[in-house]
Amino acid sequence: MNRTVASISRSPSVVALDGPYQHDNVYVRGVRLHVAVAGSSTDPLILLLHGAFGGWFDYKDVIAPLAARGFHVAAVDLRGYGLSDKPPSGYDLRRSAGDINGIIGALGHDSAILVGTDTGGSIAWSVSTLYPERATAVISLGAVHPVDLSQAVLRRPHLFGTTIIRIMLCSLPTAVLRPARMLIPRAARQEVLTHTTPPFQRSRAFAEAVKLRQKALSIDHTFTAIVRTNRLLMASLPSKLSNQVASCPVWLIRPRDNRTDPLAALARTRTTGAFKVVTVPGVTNLSFLEDPDQFTGMVAEFAQTV
Repeated sequence: MNRTVASISRSPSVVALDGPYQHDNVYVRGVRLHVAVAGSSTDPLILLLHGAFGGWFDYKDVIAPLAARGFHVAAVDLRGYGLSDKPPSGYDLRRSAGDINGIIGALGHDSAILVGTDTGGSIAWSVSTLYPERATAVISLGAVHPVDLSQAVLRRPHLFGTTIIRIMLCSLPTAVLRPARMLIPRAARQEVLTHTTPPFQRSRAFAEAVKLRQKALSIDHTFTAIVRTNRLLMASLPSKLSNQVASCPVWLIRPRDNRTDPLAALARTRTTGAFKVVTVPGVTNLSFLEDPDQFTGMVAEFAQTV
């Protein structure tokens, strides 16, 4: 009986949440990827991309409100996460961007407004340069293109100590890291703690968000995806691809700190479209968790201009 209960707790069903959206699957190069969708397929598409310690459910409170603003909205479970398939390979940057390219087409669209946090932002940037015709616009919550982050770290390593440690750890072979998998729940909580404000951290919503993430990251066969997706923050590309730039408008939303200016300077040269750094008091990299209404308003404002 205990073994049965344990297996249920590690089932993808723990993130099959009910709400004002529909769960669907799309198939990209033989891999089934889950999306939670709302809105009319005739409206412009907004794709919501989670980070290395998240899932589609991070955006559960903004899917329907964005759809009500006149958008077709899809929150994605990336390869290896949540209700999506968990193949043993395919977690490099080009494949991850290719998955999003395939999802856009499978949902019946030619392009999408890409919204991503953490490694989801890294993927959004990469889609905009590798598949520029697919990106109508990009909203990146904190993240810059992986090649640009690598440059920033090389130039000013003293500003990126936490990022360096994260990448060094996740660059170890998965087999070496497997005994440390019990640290994943702690890392999931720490990410929410780092990227939200103190008032939210004292709320019930904070505890619920952390608990849901921890459940999702304990789903069977997600460990490989977690480790390899973390690497996307500073993933490399072949030289002929690493200098490609986007042509779409980009908003980089991040709290102002001593890393904002050097990151923004690099990000500004990564697109020929309009570029804006958005630093609003109280708006964090996980603002969709702590203030869904404000997040919805910001995304809709930007999306309606493009």
